[in-house]
Amino acid sequence: MNSTEQPRLSVRSPADMVAAVPYLLGFHPADSVVVVAVRGRRVVFAARGDLPAPGANPGPAARHLAQVVARQDADAATVVGYGPATRVTGAVDAIGDALTAAGLVVLDALRVTDGRWWSYLCAEPSCCPPEGTPYDPAASQVSAAAVFAGQVALPDRAALAAQVSPVDGPVRLAMRRATSRARLRLAALTGGTSSQSGRGSEAGRPHDDPEPVDGTAPVGNGSADRSGPGGGPVDGFGSADGFDPAHGFDPADGFSPADGFGPGGGQAGGLGPGGGPAGGSSVPGDGDVRADGAGPGDSPRAVRSAGTAAVRAAFRRQRRGERLDDDEVAWLTVLLTHIPVRDHAWSRTDGRDADISLWTDVTRRAEPDLIAAPGCLLAFSAWRSGHGALAAVALERVLSAHPGYSLAVLLDEALRRGVAPSQLDGWPGPDGGSVLRRRRRRPRG
Repeated sequence: MNSTEQPRLSVRSPADMVAAVPYLLGFHPADSVVVVAVRGRRVVFAARGDLPAPGANPGPAARHLAQVVARQDADAATVVGYGPATRVTGAVDAIGDALTAAGLVVLDALRVTDGRWWSYLCAEPSCCPPEGTPYDPAASQVSAAAVFAGQVALPDRAALAAQVSPVDGPVRLAMRRATSRARLRLAALTGGTSSQSGRGSEAGRPHDDPEPVDGTAPVGNGSADRSGPGGGPVDGFGSADGFDPAHGFDPADGFSPADGFGPGGGQAGGLGPGGGPAGGSSVPGDGDVRADGAGPGDSPRAVRSAGTAAVRAAFRRQRRGERLDDDEVAWLTVLLTHIPVRDHAWSRTDGRDADISLWTDVTRRAEPDLIAAPGCLLAFSAWRSGHGALAAVALERVLSAHPGYSLAVLLDEALRRGVAPSQLDGWPGPDGGSVLRRRRRRPRG
């Protein structure tokens, strides 16, 4: 089933909601808080974050999350906390209060612990007994319908992260050798003037982190130090998952995770008021390099031509169900370090399953210094298809290795702001090489 052809699943009770959340996220949450926001009878947004550390004040992060949810054209939400009452109750209460203050109706507030769920809003013993209500996900009609429709809920978030982890053993050794051959091939193509460690590539070269945008700290390794607007973790609670999308969820008649997030807003981290890049279609830090290291301008025609051919061949192979061999992957990864080649690949990438499969495979097999471009392309294609959690773990891997890679910074900010992929329709444009230009820095006050 194509990622744009999502199933519809009936959700008519708190138990159904508890059963549905793992299929919204793509994995079973633990020690987490999840917000599912709706407009009318359809979900427009869902977010997951780790529970706050014991003793931490959840209020500021809860208010930030509520502000993001309120921008999603939602009118109501359900909050679900996963874990012991001592850790869940304060977080759920804080989020509920913040959502109410933001003008949203809190439909329910649930806690899920050890195979039982409790409602914080229902005190009727016949409906919500004080000892909790047992549930069996395997016996749920929602779970059965999701599985029948081909939906997957992995055991936990670590299992999702493992899907983008690097290959090892003999496969890694073979890729290392293939990449060495590809580097020599590229050097021969450019007459020895191009190198992944030179100015012609953004990833794989030592450089300073980009200037913080709008006063926020540079993005770090994808954990709790990934600051959102105002300096707090963007999802508000522990590790930064970004916001995991869940579109098309209908509490009565079904859900259909579709194209990502509800409308975003606010200018932060390079994102303009419409959700796209501030100051046009720019990504800070990308447009000032060229493949021969000579500064601004077009990359050498030979590299651009080779890169275009490699990208098109990769897409053709993948969409025929064929896997690239080691030399093809290695050649593609060294060419993707050149910005116009990466942008050409970016302009051809959308949310098709074949795109996600291609960039997952390339990201896993790429040498560590070459993962930035394919990892961002994976994140972009996952985001476009509504797989926000997959996009988040892909960006975490990129940013842990290349914290200053500006396309990753921009995509990370978009996830954390809840920007809808539909707001970036047509971006990047068909001429990938002209899409990205350095955004002018605003003068400091």
